[in-house]
Amino acid sequence: MIEVYAKKKLQDFLLNVNFSEKGIIAITGKNGSGKSTLLKMIAGILRPDEGYVKLNDIDITHLPINKRNVVLVTPESYIPTLDLKKHLKWGAKLKGRKVDDKEIMELAKLLEVPNENKKVGNLSLGNKEKVSLATAILAKPNLILVDEGFSNISEKEHFINIYIDLCKKNQIELIYVTQDVEDVKFSDHHYVMKNGSLHKVF
Repeated sequence: MIEVYAKKKLQDFLLNVNFSEKGIIAITGKNGSGKSTLLKMIAGILRPDEGYVKLNDIDITHLPINKRNVVLVTPESYIPTLDLKKHLKWGAKLKGRKVDDKEIMELAKLLEVPNENKKVGNLSLGNKEKVSLATAILAKPNLILVDEGFSNISEKEHFINIYIDLCKKNQIELIYVTQDVEDVKFSDHHYVMKNGSLHKVF
């Protein structure tokens, strides 16, 4: 369960959000409407001017990033100098998990992440996103936040379906921001962000 009641003064408007949901949440909205700022507040990169962020009934508003059990994924959230195995092991280690090669290869196969010795920085944009998203799953957080992290993946619908299924099997809640309204059909809840305010669609 993610619960946010928070206000944050931005350059052009006031971000003012109030929602409480469990499951898979999709957020759409125009660029600059406050979507990324909301995810950064939940992740702990930014702090609200007032209000709170709760995860599973625990107030995480003032917890440091590494204590929140939350992972934020963006198109740039990868380490370019690591290969696939090292990248996935690194992500798990950050959250105190040890993973073996079998678990890594099973996940890589399921998400169709290329099993190559290339550095992640040399992969295509879509495969970089797959590596980042797979790394987040292996960390086994309580919540994954995805900020436009599916945008360059080929056969995106197929991938999102599998990814959401993995989140549910691992009891990981997911909030994803997307510009593609077709992506919201996989979510349990859909919100639209308009000038800093969230409006529920379903």
